Amino acid sequence: MEDKAKYYKSLFIIYFDGCYGVDVEPNTPSTYSMGVCKLEYVETDKKLIVYLRKPGLLIGKGGCTIDALEKYLDINISIVEVNLLTCENIV
Repeated sequence: MEDKAKYYKSLFIIYFDGCYGVDVEPNTPSTYSMGVCKLEYVETDKKLIVYLRKPGLLIGKGGCTIDALEKYLDINISIVEVNLLTCENIV
């Protein structure tokens, strides 16, 4: 299970930061600009949970970025917005 978690987490980071042979949507943000705090993989649901400060950047205009990412990773993605001032949803 941990191998799959590492695999999907690394693909997520490569998609946004590495872009090694990956056709991304135009104006795709980096993980730093989105404020990604944590990535969590749930094996039973085959789902990647992304904890970040700016979920609108991951969703993209009209949902184009999140749709392209789900197609690239072939898994479902859930987004959890994190408020660093109150440290909610980060544990």
